[in-house]
Amino acid sequence: MDIAKKELVVNLCLLSLVLSILNGALVVHINHSLVSDTPYASGPGDFVVFVFFFLILYGFHAVVSFLHFAAAAFARRSLVTRLAVFNAAGLALVGAIYVYIQDVTVLFLVSSLGIFSLATAVMNRKKVVD
Repeated sequence: MDIAKKELVVNLCLLSLVLSILNGALVVHINHSLVSDTPYASGPGDFVVFVFFFLILYGFHAVVSFLHFAAAAFARRSLVTRLAVFNAAGLALVGAIYVYIQDVTVLFLVSSLGIFSLATAVMNRKKVVD
């Protein structure tokens, strides 16, 4: 379980932060239709919109990190089971967000699940090879 705790800290402090910054910048430059009709968000410029999306995305990535930790506790040693449980729960979460928001832009969050899975595979490659 020590590896799962290490992954949780890395996911919360590093991956979530980097992914939230990148995804927030991506949303600001591609489409911020969720707040473009509000005068209080579009007045100061894109920085307010970026901070808005950064905070929302960091919350999403924190929830995903805890889902990842829960999947590690559920699957114990099996990396394949762990990734399957994590990705199924993550897809359900992204699907629920999509149903609630009704914007196709939300579906880019699936890429975050892939990055979290890739990071897990890299951190556990020693156990898979041995």
